[in-house]
Amino acid sequence: MKYPLDKICVRSGILCPTCQRKVDTGVVDKDEIPIMKALMELEDNIKELRKGEYIKSYNLNGLVIVLVRDHWEKEELERISRELSGVLKKRTKLVVYSNDKKYLVEQILYPATLLGMNTLWLPDGTEQIIVRVSRRDQRFIGGRKSRLEKLLTDLLGQNVRIRFE
Repeated sequence: MKYPLDKICVRSGILCPTCQRKVDTGVVDKDEIPIMKALMELEDNIKELRKGEYIKSYNLNGLVIVLVRDHWEKEELERISRELSGVLKKRTKLVVYSNDKKYLVEQILYPATLLGMNTLWLPDGTEQIIVRVSRRDQRFIGGRKSRLEKLLTDLLGQNVRIRFE
């Protein structure tokens, strides 16, 4: 798997000047280093990990969402998520990064059902994306609604609101 930091730096925990600069400028968060290290350790056992690319990870109230890039089967992603959860001792979800906004939102909100996405044009000229989720799936999102909205806003580059219908 490709990583934004050098493998030697991540495994040793001592960052070279180039990697340290990436952490200092915010390209890579300091909390992502243990996640990258866990993924590197899993690469020895799970051969599928070698073909991907790590993008970023986010921590939401005990749920770690790891964005990766490449073509993986759903079963492979679930297996890697289970293994990574065991190593990190936190629930993890691997999400394949895509330019298709709807597909990306579906993966992040899963197992909640996505009813649709609407664009709302506000009077001040800004746009807002309304993500419509089934009311019966509200339990899957729970207390993470505001954090998920912030995460989706960062990923999509537009203001996002989650609405239950």
